[in-house]
Amino acid sequence: MASVPSVLGLTPLGAAIIRPTAIGAGLPVNTGISPPANQGPVQKGPAAHEPAQYYSPRIREKFDVQITTNLSTSVENTKYADISYAFDERAYAKRTQARLQAGGLLTTLPHGWPKVLRGPLVWTGSDFPDQSVFCYDLTDQDKEEITAALAHFKTLEKDGKDANRESFPLPGLQKKLLRIRDDVYQGRGFATLRGLDVHAFSDVDLLTVYLGLSSYVAEVRGKQNHKGSMLIHVVNTTEAIRTENATVEMPFHTDLVCDVVSTLTKSCGGSGGSAIVASAWTVYNELAATRPDLIHVLAEPNWPFDTFMRDPPFYNRALLYLQDGKVITNFSRRCLVGHAATGPRTPGIPGLTEAQAEALDALHAIGRRHELRTAMRAGDVRFVNNMGLMHRRNPYQDDEEMGLDQRRHLLRLWLHNPESCWAMPAPLRLAWERIFRDPERDGRWDLVRVDEEGRMWDKPVWKEVGHEEEDSYRVRGSVTMPPGGIRTAADEDSTSTTSTTSTACD
Repeated sequence: MASVPSVLGLTPLGAAIIRPTAIGAGLPVNTGISPPANQGPVQKGPAAHEPAQYYSPRIREKFDVQITTNLSTSVENTKYADISYAFDERAYAKRTQARLQAGGLLTTLPHGWPKVLRGPLVWTGSDFPDQSVFCYDLTDQDKEEITAALAHFKTLEKDGKDANRESFPLPGLQKKLLRIRDDVYQGRGFATLRGLDVHAFSDVDLLTVYLGLSSYVAEVRGKQNHKGSMLIHVVNTTEAIRTENATVEMPFHTDLVCDVVSTLTKSCGGSGGSAIVASAWTVYNELAATRPDLIHVLAEPNWPFDTFMRDPPFYNRALLYLQDGKVITNFSRRCLVGHAATGPRTPGIPGLTEAQAEALDALHAIGRRHELRTAMRAGDVRFVNNMGLMHRRNPYQDDEEMGLDQRRHLLRLWLHNPESCWAMPAPLRLAWERIFRDPERDGRWDLVRVDEEGRMWDKPVWKEVGHEEEDSYRVRGSVTMPPGGIRTAADEDSTSTTSTTSTACD
């Protein structure tokens, strides 16, 4: 196998070419679709629902992205690996044994890639005997300062989404928050601000406080799904999702497009659901020492990421990048293999090869050996480096005897700090531009409640100019009604704010 560049390559399936105008010469992005053997070509135009565009006109123009789709049948008889969202230990061991026995695997790393990564981001879970190393507790003085900052912010008559370091001043607490920023971007890669009283604020004020605090770590917020949701509510909704969350061990992954993924815990729920992180640099070191062939596989720009019924229906890029001496790991398992409960894989797009399936499972298997499990409390504000760490959670379930406000509910932000963010390779620069700097994609902020039957009620706040705010909650797909009303139509978007696995793929 040739040395692996940190850019994307072409395939016969179809391509979106990124011209040199924006990000450098010869930087192609793969995309395309090919029907499986038992399925005809995908219909488009008047005979079928026209899919939403994955790239806005502005992004296509700025990066000179040219989308072409070639419905070639060259892969329709290709046999892809049998791999699902849930990690299968036996299947992984069997696949690994078969590939080792077949032989012919590369024994050296791609040209220029480091044999060993060093620094504070290389760690294993046993390096942290207690949480005091990475937890920053709020003092009474800190809490008073937060309350004063909120009061000052309200005098400015701004929307909460405009909270930043200037409008939400924290002269004392900012020292802790800036240390958290440095921990996340330059240190171990994660930190928790603990002790925020979530019951001391209204829902809107709590969100404003969260945005004000997080702005000291990373101020730019991203759109997390095709609806432009700036805030994701991690909650249980349908019975299928409740069962899934209670029984399936979430595999390691990163959120696709952010430097930092942040969560605020409003309530922890019943049992389980520990926050788990692992150093992708530690995983890299183990693979580099024992299976350098998998580094080649992970760095090849031929992994098919599902866009879930948008146009193009998928794009190809790598999972692993080397940029300015740093290794960046970026992947969503759901976008690569699908997820039965929250988003099956789009029919007709390529699957994973046996080598890719083994490499994807290896990230989880090695990550598990080095993971750190952290306890979660109401009021925790977590920050995780999404470029050098992987994360997951263990199964959890809500206690049905609990009140609705006590069941598990996390708020999630995708954050970007232009000054602290690592240098990005071309494919990720395009992705970051789409999420953080594309004005053609409207952003929206929603508050969410879930009733006893698992129905989600949205209430938009801080709407963009030209849109009116709504004073009441709305069941998705129905007319406006107060919480507790009767749902009359199907959920308009079952993959927006129902679980952590359902939104990490934009």
